[in-house]
Amino acid sequence: MPNSRGPAWLPAPAAQGRQLAYFGVLFAFIMFVVGIIWLIIAMLSWSVYLYGFVLWIIIDIIFFFLIKSTVFDQIDQGRFHDANVMFLLWSILMLFVGLIPGILMIIGWIKFQEVFQPQYAQYQAQPGQVGAPPAQQPSQYAPPPPAPPQQAPPPPPAAAPDAAQQQKVDMVKCKKCGVNYPAFMHHCPNCNEPR
Repeated sequence: MPNSRGPAWLPAPAAQGRQLAYFGVLFAFIMFVVGIIWLIIAMLSWSVYLYGFVLWIIIDIIFFFLIKSTVFDQIDQGRFHDANVMFLLWSILMLFVGLIPGILMIIGWIKFQEVFQPQYAQYQAQPGQVGAPPAQQPSQYAPPPPAPPQQAPPPPPAAAPDAAQQQKVDMVKCKKCGVNYPAFMHHCPNCNEPR
């Protein structure tokens, strides 16, 4: 079973998608335990549903063994394109095995897609440039002058961040697409451009 948190350098959409996938896996594990209980009950009563429960348990076991290496480890290592395909595949498979884990994983996959969107900085027009907002004309109705700012009490001392936040990771900016990624990676996780 994967751990609930990834590395500190993960982009926010990847971390949120990973966390939703973790909740889907956790809920699937709960359903797995319930399935084993139902399997025991079906074996004791020689129910017709015995084969369905056996198939359900086998698919869950395969899911638990493969999801960590195919999705969570890929995300933690920054291989977002590789994780993207397997994330969608496991999400669809989980819809057939368990509806709620599948829905959680689909929502996580949708959130994970924001990693692939380019990050644009807000354009600030300089005065005198084309497209700059016109200078404001003084009006005959001037607003009242702003009230003098009140002094706020000094903020309390910040609590010491935990060990995961204290660990700094050197980041590199991709020359092709402009995405920041950890310096230990040799290729951009977004466009696969070598550093």
